[in-house]
Amino acid sequence: MPTTLRLDRLLFVDLELTCWRGDPPPGERSEIIEVGLAEVDAGDLRITRSGRYLVRPDRSSVSDYCTELTGLTADELRRHGRPLSEVFGSLRKDWGPGRKAWYAWGTDRILLDDAVAAAGLADHPFSPGFVDLAQLYTTLRGCGQRVSLEEALAREDLEAQGRRHSAEGDAVDAARVWMRLAGLLR
Repeated sequence: MPTTLRLDRLLFVDLELTCWRGDPPPGERSEIIEVGLAEVDAGDLRITRSGRYLVRPDRSSVSDYCTELTGLTADELRRHGRPLSEVFGSLRKDWGPGRKAWYAWGTDRILLDDAVAAAGLADHPFSPGFVDLAQLYTTLRGCGQRVSLEEALAREDLEAQGRRHSAEGDAVDAARVWMRLAGLLR
């Protein structure tokens, strides 16, 4: 039975994954280590809340490069991260993502689908109502080629609200870019 999507509350999602300079070590592959969200009231064009969840990696290590990029350490993820399936349960309970349209800057939908398959889970918590905000932004602004979130913020004269490659900060910044575009269309 199809679910009617709520379009009054939109979710902006960002993922951070384990990463290395170059190829991963033998036997390892990138895994989600942080999920960030920002919820937008589509009528008022305001962020109503934001948050993040830490995920303990199962099949990969947190490299020094990854820590430099994300600010997340192996120790922090070991102590405060939870298994991906538990994080998905919390997302369902806390955010109701199965009934809301959601946006991400790029291929996060594919990354989620891959993570679900790798972990042997049934599915991820987000609705089928996904929009690649990078593609939407690029086409609406006539950029000719995909731009990064950082470039979009600069083009819109918006300062980043948090650390780059922090899932919550990037989700908030993606929401702010969307709100700028939505405001221009009203």
